[in-house]
Amino acid sequence: MNFKLNNLVEIVSSTTLDHDHSVGFHDIRPFNNQNKNLILLHRYPLNNLGFKKENTTIDICLWNIAKSQIEKIDTTDAWSWEQGSRLQWINQNKFIYNKRIKEKLVSCVYDINDKSKKIIQNSVYSVNTNKKFLNINYFRLWSLWRSYGYYTSNQDNSFKKKPENDGVFICDLEDKNKELILSINSAVKLCKLENLDKYFFLCHPTFSPNGDKFVSLLRFFNDSGVLITYLICTDIESKISQVLARERVSHFEWLNNEKLVVWCRNLNSKLVNLRFNHFIETTIISFAKKLLNFTRKEFKTKILSTHYHVIDLKNPNEMVKLDEKLLTEDGHPQISSDGKYLITDTYSNEDGYQKLLLYDLNKKKLYTLGEFKLADYLITNGLKYDLHPRWSHDGSYINIDSSHEGSRQNYVINVENLIKKLDK
Repeated sequence: MNFKLNNLVEIVSSTTLDHDHSVGFHDIRPFNNQNKNLILLHRYPLNNLGFKKENTTIDICLWNIAKSQIEKIDTTDAWSWEQGSRLQWINQNKFIYNKRIKEKLVSCVYDINDKSKKIIQNSVYSVNTNKKFLNINYFRLWSLWRSYGYYTSNQDNSFKKKPENDGVFICDLEDKNKELILSINSAVKLCKLENLDKYFFLCHPTFSPNGDKFVSLLRFFNDSGVLITYLICTDIESKISQVLARERVSHFEWLNNEKLVVWCRNLNSKLVNLRFNHFIETTIISFAKKLLNFTRKEFKTKILSTHYHVIDLKNPNEMVKLDEKLLTEDGHPQISSDGKYLITDTYSNEDGYQKLLLYDLNKKKLYTLGEFKLADYLITNGLKYDLHPRWSHDGSYINIDSSHEGSRQNYVINVENLIKKLDK
């Protein structure tokens, strides 16, 4: 069987198998906040291979699960394999997504009431409640980290390694202002990496719940080809930034405006700096990593000190592990609107199955909601399709991407009965 579900949850809707479909990344809630039956959706040619082929035009859609109807709104060729076009709601009436017009990346705001479209002259990554959004260079990402960048036929890699004029920009939905708020060069200096001769990039800039700050990831590949990451938090008004985590950082989620849950490694700075010594990295550390692959997963995790951690902005040096016994694998976390539950997923295991997990933050209990098999054609082509679980605003539905039916599809799971039981 290609999937199995907890007996207290059920799949109540799924996309049609005549196309590939996805929502995007795990930080976005695709449900309309007034009508959970309306979901934002990308539609692709069936079994497309994304960035492994030339540029592909896809559909921007509005999915009404109550009517089993997928309505095409627009098309775009500004999208990435992992995150789509950054399609997301601004409010209950409007949503935004990225487009390309005459080789320029822009964004488009669509109003579901009057069906109007407004072009904004900058591409979007993350939107806050104050009519501001964050912008990054998707073409730089295409050159340095293809699965998150946007296709460009320009293969000129003459851009600077640590540019002062590129990074995270803040823009407004009125299309009047654009300001560089964190440059790649400033981020490199903040992380004390200016002596490294590497190509750096900033990605995943994400607003805090009240929109007064954001976190982003400064990344580069070391001498062994390993992705090194620094998590940075930037206060928008003061423009002061601080480093929250370093060396091994992947997925994160805001718990509230002052705390985050982050899958990261907690090593002291001296150990981190060893990864920048060419000899140590390419010989000793590489050999040690190979040895660790033959050890038990629990031992490997303990040695590497990689877990979900809670990071408090007021005291970022004092990371607290979030249940190291139950939450033992990296995934894509999202917190329910009431702050009680964390949902996440896992990467596929040796049998090709990905788990959908729910963690009770108060009672410290973990529940498996389902297991879904990664499609064989993705495995054959060296691609993945993460579940990227996302809550409805009322906490009764969970939306996931999955390929267990042989193509990239999207599913809505009703968890209302389970949540009622857990809330007792």
